[in-house]
Formats: sequence, C-alpha cells, structure tokens
Amino acid sequence: MAEATQFNPDRLRVALDHGEEVELDGGTLVVDGAECPSVVLRLTPWRARSVARVLEEWSAVSRVFHRAPRAVLTEVELSRTLDLAASALGDPEPSVPLVRGDRVVPSRQRLDAVAMLTERESRLSALQRLALVDAAASWLSEPNGGEQLAHALLGAACTTEVTAEHVYLALITPPDNSDDHSEGLPS
Repeated sequence: MAEATQFNPDRLRVALDHGEEVELDGGTLVVDGAECPSVVLRLTPWRARSVARVLEEWSAVSRVFHRAPRAVLTEVELSRTLDLAASALGDPEPSVPLVRGDRVVPSRQRLDAVAMLTERESRLSALQRLALVDAAASWLSEPNGGEQLAHALLGAACTTEVTAEHVYLALITPPDNSDDHSEGLPS
C-alpha cells in the first residue's frame, strides 16, 4: 500500500511498499526545447533491475504492435541505464556476463562513460550512447588489440579526440570509490 510521507502540493512524495519513492520535486527537464515538469523515482538496485527487465520486455512486445502515433516506441535506453545503475550499486547480475576475453568492464565504468557522452555528445541519442559504450566495452574484453579497436571506435563516433579520450578513460579507469561492487553487463 502506498503511503504519503508528506503533504505539500508543490513537493509531493509518496513512499511505496518496497522502499521506492515517487516524488514531484518541482524540478524540470528540457524535452524538445521545452521545459516539462519532472517526476523523480528512487529505487533500490534490485528494484531498478526489476523495472529494467519489465521495460526490456515491454520494448520487445511494443516492436510487434508498433503504432505510429506513439511518441516513445521502446524503453530500451531507460532499461539499459537502470540495469547499469543497479549493477553499479552492487545488485548482482542474475546471469553470468558474456566474456570474450579476460576483461570485463564493470557497470560503474560503463555508466560513467555513458554520462560522459551525455555531457559532451548531445547529438547522440541515449540509445546511440549506450550502444557506443557497450561496443567499446566489448572490444576492451578482446585480448588481441581490443584496446586499440575500442579507442578507434570512440574516436570515430566522438566529435573531438578529447571527448573520445575522456570516454575511453572512463571505461578503463576503476572508480575511486572502494565500495563499488559492480559487475560487467553482457555486451
């Protein structure tokens, strides 16, 4: 049963049964050049993974029943990002990550790289940023020349070499945070 934790029409917060919170915090997002009110959703890592799986399944089903007037056909970007965030916070991946070589890029580093692209490459869609990071992380797992191939891919996709370097460094540099328990996601 949902329970309101406070009543303030300008800043409404509702706590759900499993610790989730839905909040109208007064913040806004810019969508297609126009400001829109935002909704904040706070989830535990395991719940974020659960929501990510639901969105992934919804995306698969929605491709079957595509209807042109819908603004958002799939939720792949949100699903993959929630999955990365859950892993970065230590929620174990239910399946063993696909490892082609001897290296798996942890989810936290992948999430950092996506954030770097979001900040520096606004021309790329969310799905393109996720795909680019997943592909570069996959190349990094290759034992023979994978580092060069990952770097070349980032260099080809980024508008500046500096951005490519920053994203590459985000992928290969372990976070300073010692309590990061993230595992790599399958590529």
